[in-house]
Amino acid sequence: AGALGCEYLKCFAMMGVGCGSGGQVTVTDMDNIEISNLNRQFLFRKSDVGQAKSHTAARAAKAMNSELKITAMEVRVGGDTEDTFDDNFWIGLDAVVNALDNIQARNYVDSRCVWFAKPLLESGTLGTKANVQVVLPHLTQSYGDSQDPPEESIPLCTLKHFPHAIDHTIEWARDFFEQLFADSPREVNTFLSDPAAYLAKLPSEGTGTSQLQKMNGIRRMLDQRIGPFDMCVKFGVLEFQDKFHDSIAQLLHTFPLDHRTSEGTNFWSGPKRAPTPIKFDVTDDVHLDFVMGAANLYAANLGIPQCRDRDAVARMAAGVPLAAFTPKELSIKVDDKDTTKEGCVDDDEKARALIKEMAALGASLAAAKPLDAAEFEKDDDSNFHISFIAAGANLRARNYKIPEVDFLKVKMTAGKIIPAIATTTAMVTGLVGCELLKVVDLSTRKVEDFKNAFVNLALPLWLLSEPMPPMKTVSKDWDPIIQGPVRVKPEGFTSWHKVEVNKGDITLKEFIDYLQDDVGVEVMIMSAGNACLYNAYLPAHKKRLAERVSKLWEDVTKQKLSPKKTYLTIEVSASDPDDGVDIMIPTIKFQFR
Repeated sequence: AGALGCEYLKCFAMMGVGCGSGGQVTVTDMDNIEISNLNRQFLFRKSDVGQAKSHTAARAAKAMNSELKITAMEVRVGGDTEDTFDDNFWIGLDAVVNALDNIQARNYVDSRCVWFAKPLLESGTLGTKANVQVVLPHLTQSYGDSQDPPEESIPLCTLKHFPHAIDHTIEWARDFFEQLFADSPREVNTFLSDPAAYLAKLPSEGTGTSQLQKMNGIRRMLDQRIGPFDMCVKFGVLEFQDKFHDSIAQLLHTFPLDHRTSEGTNFWSGPKRAPTPIKFDVTDDVHLDFVMGAANLYAANLGIPQCRDRDAVARMAAGVPLAAFTPKELSIKVDDKDTTKEGCVDDDEKARALIKEMAALGASLAAAKPLDAAEFEKDDDSNFHISFIAAGANLRARNYKIPEVDFLKVKMTAGKIIPAIATTTAMVTGLVGCELLKVVDLSTRKVEDFKNAFVNLALPLWLLSEPMPPMKTVSKDWDPIIQGPVRVKPEGFTSWHKVEVNKGDITLKEFIDYLQDDVGVEVMIMSAGNACLYNAYLPAHKKRLAERVSKLWEDVTKQKLSPKKTYLTIEVSASDPDDGVDIMIPTIKFQFR
């Protein structure tokens, strides 16, 4: 019930969807309403902030049409909620309209619609761009038949040492926020809950340098947890010095400006920008923004009263002594393919010594109060979350001579706020509404009656096309993966087809015999999801033949079958019993109840 979901519900109420004697609309959304939703999700008001989106949207849609029969839920749709969204739920649907914001959820809903042969109307928007895809059982491709390109991620080495775009520094600052004010307090709380177990596990986690950082962070927070606030300001200034001066100076010590690669080329060239250390200056607004944010967020972690007086914080910060930088012999990865173990060569021994000290400290703090870890919240500009990230991102940009950006750009990027335009959302709702009318009105569905759409209102560009037919699996004389011929049964099957086996809870041997006698395949490997139920090449699996298939599934997966579960989804690798040629068949629906 986000931007698209609100418009769909409004549209359904006006169209009379789910208003008949047997009508029903089900909407589900786990999220609660945030302030940033109000500019594009028009069923919500400021008084609704903090309430469940699904219930609020359903209530607003019901107010528009009292005949609307609607059920609101707060349950995620996925493999872990199939007891809620069970077979009866999917069987009872006439159509599904997606208003999702991630590929994983889209793929799951699509797979359910394919399995239960339900029409699906898939759509999405991004700024002025939008798309609509009509998915019809046995007539069109499913959403999963064509893969969107994977979402691009920033290489770790680029984030840590070699940024060259403002998005890199914002992502770095967002991670830095999480490390300092969420992960570190949680580490302290884990340590306090069982110091001995924590320290026993620590040597197996990461390098000596990372272990040292964790323990120093724990000890510092425990030592400073009773204040005063000027300790928090000192923490902010020292973090500034470490991240924007000392770390940069260390990087330049390891890779001087005239450093050359093994190939003889300049190390600092191409996307690798040579950084410049920044000296702390309390009169610089961005410097003070960083310290203000760091000090107040740290105070919130420790339970110390905050201070929002910039002049007072500036006076405290000006009095913090800063030690001169001393370079270390440090190993640094130059790219993600580099196998170098990062860290300082002396830190392993220091980490072992500090573990012994921390054991004694843990014993004396058994009843200490846990710290408050920050929960990132982008919509409250007074909580210092975005302020800290904006200052950190712009300071790092200044290190690497990257143009700095304003608060709003940082907020949108760090908060992953997707640009949404009400005009685009309304337009897509209209297109989906037209296709939904066709789905429910046409007694005989024909592909040529439906239209997929891709629209960019900024150009303007409108592309309407017939949905593509489903992709067929066909026999091949030579398959490059199998390195031989492949035969398909039945020829040309699609993702909509399945082999239904309704013989009750038979044994594995009876199941395999049925597939050989009735389907004409000799099973070599049988799996259900990630669980391998049977492998003919493994002698140890012969004893599984006497097991009932449902019991075998429970034994292999170490899970109990839900009382609501009546079938298993099974894939087989098989061959022709006569000539041994590899055979591909559709997914098997094994009905054991």
